[in-house]
Order: sequence, then C-alpha cells, then structure tokens
Amino acid sequence: MSDADRRRRPGAVAALGSLLLVGLFVAAGPAAAQPKSALKDLMGVYLGRVTVRDLDTQKTEERDIDVEVRPFERNGFRIRWTNVTLVDGRRNVPGVKRRVSELAFRPARGGAFYVEAPQVDVFVEREETTPMGGDPVRWAVNDAAGLHVYSFTILDDGRYELQSYSRRRTAGGIDLRYERVVDGRTLRTIEGAAVKIE
Repeated sequence: MSDADRRRRPGAVAALGSLLLVGLFVAAGPAAAQPKSALKDLMGVYLGRVTVRDLDTQKTEERDIDVEVRPFERNGFRIRWTNVTLVDGRRNVPGVKRRVSELAFRPARGGAFYVEAPQVDVFVEREETTPMGGDPVRWAVNDAAGLHVYSFTILDDGRYELQSYSRRRTAGGIDLRYERVVDGRTLRTIEGAAVKIE
C-alpha cells in the first residue's frame, strides 16, 4: 500500500495500530483481574431467533439460532452456534440453509480477556497465524453484561474487517447482537434473543 493509499484510509491505519497494540497486550500480559467465574453462568444451550439486516440493500432475513457455550480446558470456553436461514419464516421447505461454526478460547496471559485456541488436527502441521496474510485475529471479553467475541481481518486490498458478536445475559437467556464493519462502515447487523434450555 502506498503512502497516498494510507492517507486515504486512516481507518485501516488506525485499525492496524490497534491490532498491533492488541498483539503487544497479549504478548506482554496485562495486569488486570483474572477472567471472572461469572462465565459459568453463561454455560449452557440457547435457542432463539434473529433478524439479519444488510445495510447496503436493506434486505432482511430471519434465522433460527442455537448457541452452545461449554467449558474448554481449565479456564477457557468453547462456543458453537448454528444458523438456520428460514424461507418465509419456515425451516421445512426448500431453500433453507444451515451453517454450524465453532471456536474455542483460553485466557490470555494475565487473564484479562481470552484468545482463540487453534483447532488441533493431528494430520495437519500447525501453522502460525499471519494477520498480514489475511488470517483473522480473534479474542473474547467476558464482562458484567455478557460475552463479546471479536474477529479482526486485514483484507487483500488493505482495508480491515471487524466482526463483533455480543451475547448479553437476560433473566431467561441472552440477547444477541452482531456487527460486521469494513473500513469503519457497518455493512451488516444481526439482532435477536434466545432462551436457555438447560
């Protein structure tokens, strides 16, 4: 990227600086408090529905969602979610799509937040994450409101993408809020709620 491109993309440069600070923060180990045991209150399975909004086209779609939060290793967590894209509000007709995703996190050094734990495949040699090569950097924060997962990616053209997914505790379950931001511009949101079933 040329100097002129950098001047035209202050958001990308600022985001890259933030990413480098996050990397230093993880490597050095913050002096903040350990991850709160309150994460155990979020463990379980949740069922609900969300509305997806594409802010460019103004199109919306409904999805059924399952969210499962389980312990991982000693102090981490594993989160698995299933999205079922509905057709006219139904999931038993042609055109329905189903997608399953799963991530695991362990406490960062110092314990103030969580970092993604790489998936282990005994048949594949593990490679280091290379953010400048397009690999996402993922971390999570658990606070009094809920669990917030972030994914930061540097795109091929030098712009950045930040995805955030918050699961906020309610009396009977969680409220869900997702945003996809590219170079400072919000392109997609997902909002909804789910109830805890165990």
